[in-house]
Amino acid sequence: MEYKDIIKEAVVDIFSSMVLLDITVLEGCTPGPIEGSMLSGMIGLAGDLQGTVLIHLPAPVAIDITNAFLGLEIDTVDDDVKDAIGELANMVAGGVKFLLPEKDQDIELAIPSVVCGQSYSCEATGKFERTSVFFELGSGRFVVEMQVKAAGNTLKG
Repeated sequence: MEYKDIIKEAVVDIFSSMVLLDITVLEGCTPGPIEGSMLSGMIGLAGDLQGTVLIHLPAPVAIDITNAFLGLEIDTVDDDVKDAIGELANMVAGGVKFLLPEKDQDIELAIPSVVCGQSYSCEATGKFERTSVFFELGSGRFVVEMQVKAAGNTLKG
């Protein structure tokens, strides 16, 4: 199973069972900048697999996910939105870890971080492989990506 398939399965499962929003996997999209205000939830991976799992969302999408996930009715990015996106990143990284074919790998997840702003990028330093999967829900598109240290990993994007 490739990283793309693992990401798809983990995200679709989380949205159907925890967030309770319908999402669509978008095939054939290429990474590009998100316009306007955005949030990124990040979880570091350490151990036998080193890298980062990231979720990049336009602010309106992050707000809609937070409202569905927490049963709120907010309309601006606040601490609840940041916490929800951090928890979403944590759930996705945990799902990815669970779905990896090498179950005996020693992989630890870091504490989630959330970045908010406009026109920024999040990239690993050194040589890494990037795998991106795009999703769409009613309020827009978002992307989940893995940036994994290139040396010694057994899966491909």
